[in-house]
Amino acid sequence: MWSFFLASLVVALVPGPDNIFVLSQSASFGRKAGLVVILGLCTGICIQILFLVTGLSLILVNSPKAFFVLQCLGACYLLYLAFLSFRVQKGVISVEKTKALSPFKLYRRGAFMNLTNPKAVIFLLAFLPPAVNTSLSLSPTTQIIVLGLLFILSVWIVFGAFAFFGGWIYHFFSSSPKANLYLNRAAGAVFIFLALSLFIW
Repeated sequence: MWSFFLASLVVALVPGPDNIFVLSQSASFGRKAGLVVILGLCTGICIQILFLVTGLSLILVNSPKAFFVLQCLGACYLLYLAFLSFRVQKGVISVEKTKALSPFKLYRRGAFMNLTNPKAVIFLLAFLPPAVNTSLSLSPTTQIIVLGLLFILSVWIVFGAFAFFGGWIYHFFSSSPKANLYLNRAAGAVFIFLALSLFIW
């Protein structure tokens, strides 16, 4: 379990759609907003684990049409977020945007981001089942759930660090409307990159 937990920490550190998303949202809306987004992402991971133990993930991966629809949903959502970022004008600072985004909206962003990421489905299929030890008395399903919770803990630790770093960027740029404009443009570019990455393997 310790080896799996350490491996999960390393995996969470590798740049990917989720941690880049946390960093961009924290830099745009602040540390607390980033932590709420992480909560949404972890909720998405919980649902992904449920899909895994019930076999729904395997069905999705083996269905090209369903997988393509999920890719399109994820890409469209990321492009929508990019559109919102590019709409921000020079005179609109992050503090005002934060008021417009309730914790529920931030939480929903995180959950939807994870659930519409087809790579997350494939990753959990490749990462959790091989770590199951059939010699233990615990059932494979129970072991996957336990391992999934350890993975979520590692995500909280690593992504939380990303949120704190993004929060520092937010405080650094929030006092400058011009700098904030560039920050939103950068966030929009990141969203477009993430949308395209869903179709690149």
